[in-house]
Amino acid sequence: MVRIRLSCAVGLLVLGVTTACQDAEPAKHPLEMNDTSSASSTTSQTHPPDASQEATSIDDPRVAQSSGLARSYLHPGVLYTHNDRSTSAPQIFAIDASGTRAVLTLEAQAVDWEDIASTPDGRLWVADTGDNDGARSSIAVYVVTEPDVLTSSTLATTTYRFTYPDGSHNAEALLVHPTTHRLYLVTKDPVAGTVFVAPSELDPEGVNVLEPVADAPANVTAGDFSPDGSMLVLRNQGRAYFYRGFEDDPVGVTLPKQPQGEAITFEADGAHVLLGSEGPQSQILRLTVPTLPS
Repeated sequence: MVRIRLSCAVGLLVLGVTTACQDAEPAKHPLEMNDTSSASSTTSQTHPPDASQEATSIDDPRVAQSSGLARSYLHPGVLYTHNDRSTSAPQIFAIDASGTRAVLTLEAQAVDWEDIASTPDGRLWVADTGDNDGARSSIAVYVVTEPDVLTSSTLATTTYRFTYPDGSHNAEALLVHPTTHRLYLVTKDPVAGTVFVAPSELDPEGVNVLEPVADAPANVTAGDFSPDGSMLVLRNQGRAYFYRGFEDDPVGVTLPKQPQGEAITFEADGAHVLLGSEGPQSQILRLTVPTLPS
């Protein structure tokens, strides 16, 4: 399994969370590649399906293939989601327990949107990174600012284009660190994926070259950083992998069954994650974050 180095978050006033730490040595980014350990070193926990895990559902018929979830840092209780390639509309749906609050249209294309991330500075990051056929010479991540008032509107959009150093990949997981704003993409591969990191300074005019930094589990469909940046999670259809510390092995959790589990995001408390799935009227499930080694 992938080994992970996480930088600590300092002074996240938006969430009222303050954490302090010192690294033994400076790191370029929160993830660092180390020697890969065997899958047997992953601690396993099982969470069977339980009705109490249901948090809400997506009842909007326009969202038939929810492929990503991100919590709002600006509007408590609001989640952002989007469709997969089944729709050509470059739209983000702001939803909560009452239904769809707003539809946000991006000045962008929607070739194959796969994931969405949010950061405490109020930005939303959308990964147009799907490439099942391995035919894309470059991929894109679109960035918009959360509106102060949730009304359906078109948002000014910044486009960042990326390439891999070793050819095309299909990536379905996007993670953006809440304090460094470093961007990560995780490829979806049947045996083992790869974590790629973007340059620390993104160029909206040129093409940004991604760098491989770590191995990842097979068939990853989504990921997220915790609100304070001290933990991350990767998921596939059947399991979630939680990482914490510097070189700790992940804690693997068997997930409740979903039609096609494609999304995951931490809740604001950092103690729970929400699980999304493609399909009409899909349920969003809440899962308690397992206890991780200190």
